[in-house]
Amino acid sequence: MDRKLVADVALDPRAGGSEAIYTYAADASVRVGENRFVPIGNRPVLGIVTAVYRATEEELGFGFEALKAIGEAVENLTLPEPVIKLAKFVSEEYLSPLSVALSSASPPGVQERLVTAWTLSQPVAQEEFSLSGEEDIKLTTAQKEALRTIEDSGGTLAETATHRIPPAQLKILGQLAGKGMVIRSIQIQPFQERKSRKEFFALTPDHESVERFLEEQGAKRPAQALTLMRLQGAENSFFSIGEIKALAGVTETTVKALVSSGLLQSVDPTERRAPRLHPPNRYQQLAISAVSRSIQAANAQTFLLFGVTGSGKTEVYLNLAAEALKRGRQILYLVPEIALATQAISQLRERFGQGVAILHSELPPSERLQNWMRIREGKAPIVLGARSALFAPLENLGLIVMDEEHEGSYKQESSPRYHSKRLAEFLARTHNCPLVLGSATPSVESFQEAEEERITLLSLPERAASAQLPTVHIVDLAQGYKAGKPTILSAELQTKLKATLERNEQCILFLNRRAYAPFIICRDCGQQMLCPRCSVSLSYHRRDAMLRCHHCDYRLRAPDTCPKCEGIRMAPFGIGTEKVEEAVAELFPQARLSRLDRDIAKKKGALEAILASFRSHEIDILVGTQMVAKGLDFPNVTLVGVVAADLSLNIPDFRSSERTFQLLSQVAGRAGRGSRPGEVVIQTFNPSHISVTTAQSHDFPAFFEILRKERKEVSYPPFARLVNVIFSGEDLSAVSQASKEAAELVQTALPKTAELLGPTNCPLERLHNRWRRHFLVKLGKSATPKLIGDALLGYQPKDVQIVIDVDPYSLM
Repeated sequence: MDRKLVADVALDPRAGGSEAIYTYAADASVRVGENRFVPIGNRPVLGIVTAVYRATEEELGFGFEALKAIGEAVENLTLPEPVIKLAKFVSEEYLSPLSVALSSASPPGVQERLVTAWTLSQPVAQEEFSLSGEEDIKLTTAQKEALRTIEDSGGTLAETATHRIPPAQLKILGQLAGKGMVIRSIQIQPFQERKSRKEFFALTPDHESVERFLEEQGAKRPAQALTLMRLQGAENSFFSIGEIKALAGVTETTVKALVSSGLLQSVDPTERRAPRLHPPNRYQQLAISAVSRSIQAANAQTFLLFGVTGSGKTEVYLNLAAEALKRGRQILYLVPEIALATQAISQLRERFGQGVAILHSELPPSERLQNWMRIREGKAPIVLGARSALFAPLENLGLIVMDEEHEGSYKQESSPRYHSKRLAEFLARTHNCPLVLGSATPSVESFQEAEEERITLLSLPERAASAQLPTVHIVDLAQGYKAGKPTILSAELQTKLKATLERNEQCILFLNRRAYAPFIICRDCGQQMLCPRCSVSLSYHRRDAMLRCHHCDYRLRAPDTCPKCEGIRMAPFGIGTEKVEEAVAELFPQARLSRLDRDIAKKKGALEAILASFRSHEIDILVGTQMVAKGLDFPNVTLVGVVAADLSLNIPDFRSSERTFQLLSQVAGRAGRGSRPGEVVIQTFNPSHISVTTAQSHDFPAFFEILRKERKEVSYPPFARLVNVIFSGEDLSAVSQASKEAAELVQTALPKTAELLGPTNCPLERLHNRWRRHFLVKLGKSATPKLIGDALLGYQPKDVQIVIDVDPYSLM
């Protein structure tokens, strides 16, 4: 049976639909990973070759005459084979179209920089216009002139948006290509050496001038102050303007103002000072030695580096990166958020210079593409980025680091819905290199794998001499209610706040709920004000007397009378950050007070202004949500109050205890980061809850032991693998019917060892005017979810959207 060479090409889903894989006639020059133009209708579209193979008409499902020929390749845009393998793994493991998975691997801004180039096939002897070693070729005067033009252009003549080649000259170039004297190609326009040489800047080594600016000018120039705060601790590193803008979320004007004032100084990255090397302590050395053996042997081994805050995990990573580089291999360094990785970038740059490339969506497109090209060409062997950096064009990985591996941001919440850890493990196997997972509060899944010795546990129990964990106090809020004196701030927290203010120190009060109150209620008939588009209460914002939905942003003026019984006793119930702010202002009228939550931060310049004012100590007490719990150091903060730890505990999700422990540990870390010791007060109605008591003692192993038993009893991760299948639509009956039918299809396909729960309403059963139902499938912990995808293949209920979320981080 006749077989023909064909190529499968994945297109951008926006150009070719969600299942955008098309087959074209190929020749022997076509390679997997190439970016090639292919015809779609009457227009050429850029796609990625995912497979090249021989097929019969029967296998294709149509005749050979229907095949269109594949188009030209983009010369310097081929994706490495491991990246194609990774995209296919994501497609299979997370039930995502391959074209969607590959979209994560495509470099940005390519289309704008594509040029047609004409290159001399080999050096031309200008006098005779002959190819070296070949017979003389007769050329016209115009053809000779064209050759001179190409030679004068450095051997390549490119047609760009600003330099168009006249049609007559294009015709002549085509003639020369036919004679074999020039080669026509499509390529990414090379970055001009002069223009592409980025200017780098470093924070001035004059610490006093930085501190003076923050104290005296910070509140007046908040964007500049926030930039300096982000870069503090990175004095020995350098950043491009684009990187500084991305890290601090500021404009180029802000960066240039700091350059003009001398607080940022232009530096030559090739003239670096010798890096500061810190001799590892005994535990660090044990970890370094263990992973180094894996690097040297090219073993795909996974390690969990469990180190308390300040134990020096980064120093371990740096030593391992040096070992991998010594062997000519590359390093992938993953962080949960780029904005929080300034010090990691600084230490990598200080140690390894310009060999470090940052991949970040907030970088200017041209700089992102330039970094991608440097990585692809092997000029940047160290790549740092968030989860999308997994798709960097790396061909020879020797080490993968996944710092703060427990963070929820490592789970992609839009298609393809992958978890970074599984992808990192796949890359480690593909490249035969170690993967190091680092955390002070590891995920339960990773710690269980270490307990089962499926991964290797490395512990760093000692912290640096200067690092002191804060003292944590637990206050039982129920006692105040029993005594008939309920209050937002307990007596103990009030006492410690008063003492902190008297010492001229600062405090952060944390509550992970914005607004004044989560809802208002009629005290006569119990009527609540609900969002008409979502199944949630409308939160009450007292400052503007508005009710708002924090999901769809529906807004309503707070009523004076009950819309149901017309009673006049409409009152807010519960507390939010606005109410905490009000209570603190009444208790401490002399204190300088501010609030930072999403409502405040969305006002232009507010985030920078508040953080700068807090850093310059123009604010004594900062009330805020989770956004105050991470990122910046405030050396004068010695007290942190958690107003209500129960909010995250009461979320109907099996990870709520784990998230609470991690959040409390993170919040506690805001206190005592300077020279003075810190204190934390945790207010809760559940003072004996394991998340609270172990956070008090900074005892993760004890927390893990109890949570592991709970998870094992109900077969949740790490003892099962979850797949959450979610249905949504505007018609509740259609959504209910679809969820029921789909559950029957999946149940039939499941093995006896699997379990299906539901279908039932989602905890948030209505969002944005769409009803939501779901069912949960528990598979064996090493099972593949492919059977679920196969069972639902072709099932497309009308007006109902189906999302299959493999390894869900949240079940809300």
